[in-house]
Amino acid sequence: MDEALVQAGQAREALSEISATATSKDHLVTATVDSRGSLTELKFNSSRYRSMAPSELSALLTDTIGKAQEDVAAQMMAVFGEFDGHDIEAVKDVLSGRPEQAELHEMLAAFADGRLPGQTRPK
Repeated sequence: MDEALVQAGQAREALSEISATATSKDHLVTATVDSRGSLTELKFNSSRYRSMAPSELSALLTDTIGKAQEDVAAQMMAVFGEFDGHDIEAVKDVLSGRPEQAELHEMLAAFADGRLPGQTRPK
């Protein structure tokens, strides 16, 4: 059990440091996401976006944010790949949003919050 707690602490620390930034191919926009894939910063590097069609701008934003989220997912898989006993396919399922992996999702969320699975969130 002590080893599991040590691994949980190491995973939590590693997860808390994960983020990713992606820049669109045309360098118009830069997006940064945190370890949960949530957008934390969106930067327009020029004012060219003002002349873009809404659907074009939407596609550019979606693509750029998606690339940053993919990078975060790869970093998370690398972190969990370092720990014995973790099924990398299950981690991939969680990172891709498959609902049947709710238990593992709770575990990842708990580690990211600095708690063990089943514990309530710290206030």
